[in-house]
Amino acid sequence: MATPRPVDLTSELLEDFRIETAELLPRCEALLIELERHPQDSGRLRELFRLVHTIKGNLGIVELSTLMPLPQALEDVLAALREDRLTFDSLLGDILLLTLDHLRELIGEALDGRPARLDQRERKNLCQALQALAAAPTARQTEIRRTLLQHLDPSTRLQPVELPDQNQLQQLLAMHAITSDADLQFFSELMLASEHRSPFWHGRGLRLLALTLAINESADTPVEPAQLAAAVCLHDLGMAFLPLDLLHKEDQLNREERRQVHAHPRQAAELLRRMPAWSLASEIILQHQEHVDGSGYPKGLREVEITPGALILNIADTFDARTHERAHQTLSKRPRLRAILEINNLAGRQFSAYWVDVFNRTLQQQPELARL
Repeated sequence: MATPRPVDLTSELLEDFRIETAELLPRCEALLIELERHPQDSGRLRELFRLVHTIKGNLGIVELSTLMPLPQALEDVLAALREDRLTFDSLLGDILLLTLDHLRELIGEALDGRPARLDQRERKNLCQALQALAAAPTARQTEIRRTLLQHLDPSTRLQPVELPDQNQLQQLLAMHAITSDADLQFFSELMLASEHRSPFWHGRGLRLLALTLAINESADTPVEPAQLAAAVCLHDLGMAFLPLDLLHKEDQLNREERRQVHAHPRQAAELLRRMPAWSLASEIILQHQEHVDGSGYPKGLREVEITPGALILNIADTFDARTHERAHQTLSKRPRLRAILEINNLAGRQFSAYWVDVFNRTLQQQPELARL
């Protein structure tokens, strides 16, 4: 049954509600992403609780009281966090983000008639699941969180990924009119070989190639496709030579470990620099960890100094890393929504705002790229 639409309310009141909700929900999402980096920040948690409480109250004002149990269930979880009965982690953050997305859809259904994914029964089940999560004993928290997350977004369930073969890779290159010469075939073989290093890397290169080449194409191909493909194939080659316990480490890296990780762009770029025909690919590799605000590495470049191919690869690499970053810890992936929100929130800081817009447009036009 669809959410009842408010009647007998002034258009001005409904428009005020629409505008305020459009401001509050993105701020809630931003706070959740910030809390993942600062899980002990009581100020951010307090603000998030206040915003959710405001949304709940506003639903009552515009006579959408049937939706109020969902923000109330969110409040129950946030109250448990504030009282230290729960701890904030990436699983919980993803659950709350997906719940906010459902709330946004339900409000849209009530105001504009756009169908939401949750019906009345499913909405009730979600509220009950969140309340059970808030009251669950510590020993069962991870299990409950993982189950609820996979129910909210089945795509987060980690499925075995077979290693791609050269035929798949050559077909993808051909789709983008890239002639695979002996060099590119060698680069792609190195990429496929490096994916043997960890089962969590399987298929990563093919996903990155598909996304980077599509983003480039959406912007009328400002970067020579073969050079971009070569950079994708080799950009993380240096990472394959790091110890597996470092690659899969859950805790923060120490200074020496960070030094080792930060060396990987130079290592691959130096190898490719010996092949003059691939100088642009070498530059893309060297710069793919640079941030547009100058906070990246290895040189601390700003946007005007970073080649477009590196700006594209930085976004695609981060999107893939965020959707798969938790795989070795919880055997589940991150929701696509969470990765897209983070990339958009970092536009103008880590990422080029222009290329984030192109990334968004690419996923809207080719949503299958986000499901690879």
